[in-house]
Amino acid sequence: MAIVTYPSLPQLADDEQLVLPELEQRGVRATPAVWSDPTVDWGSFDAAVVRSTWDYHLQREAFLAWVDRVARVTKLWNRAPLLRWNTQKTYLRDLEARGVPIVPTEFSDGSRSLAEIRTARGWDRMVFKPSISADAHRTYLVDEANLLASEATYRALVAEQTVLVQPYLASVETAGEHSLVFLDGTFSHAADRVAALARNRGPGGGTPVPASEEERAFGRAVLSAAEAPTLYARIDVVRDDRGEFRLMELELVEPTLFLRAHPEAPQRLATAISSWLDRA
Repeated sequence: MAIVTYPSLPQLADDEQLVLPELEQRGVRATPAVWSDPTVDWGSFDAAVVRSTWDYHLQREAFLAWVDRVARVTKLWNRAPLLRWNTQKTYLRDLEARGVPIVPTEFSDGSRSLAEIRTARGWDRMVFKPSISADAHRTYLVDEANLLASEATYRALVAEQTVLVQPYLASVETAGEHSLVFLDGTFSHAADRVAALARNRGPGGGTPVPASEEERAFGRAVLSAAEAPTLYARIDVVRDDRGEFRLMELELVEPTLFLRAHPEAPQRLATAISSWLDRA
């Protein structure tokens, strides 16, 4: 099978490398393969698992064309419809409609300025970002001091695509984000994830953290709302100003799964992949 990556990591990210010997022990020969490499014969694999394709947001249409091609010749996981849906952050609107409490979000088409959104929503500090983005690419923090200066950047983004405008939650400065990792639909582990724009927090992230049953239940509800089986999923959770859980992101394309933070996690992912192969 292929473990799918991108040109800057042809031998996979550190996390994914831990899975290869675990798969070998389960009788699965796994090979790193770059999604955009035209020489790869995807039909020669029994399955392909998308992992560190960390440039897809820069060329989404090419990536989705690749998804469709590969799905026609082998088994692709996560599955193609789920990947397509999850590559644009407007999926959050779908989840909200299905009852998931997301971070309050204005899905802006540019009909209102940042100042108008700020006034209407009553948000002091805000974050805006494109709906096609990864790793905080083109994500901006706005407050009263830079509100007018940020309008041109916002206008340039909204001319390209839907822009998400959200309140900046103070909890990311203290509690941060918790990333809940689910493998084959089952909770595996959790890690602290430093919010990209958080101030007064150290770099990095990925520190193991406990997840309460309430938090796990929230994660299960989010996965249920996705309405499709997932081989892997990362659910990034924050608390709002009232201490209630809010979904920041449901990552189903290429999330870091923080496997190094949990000794049993590479085994669990290998077991999940092996199980999906057996069922297929």
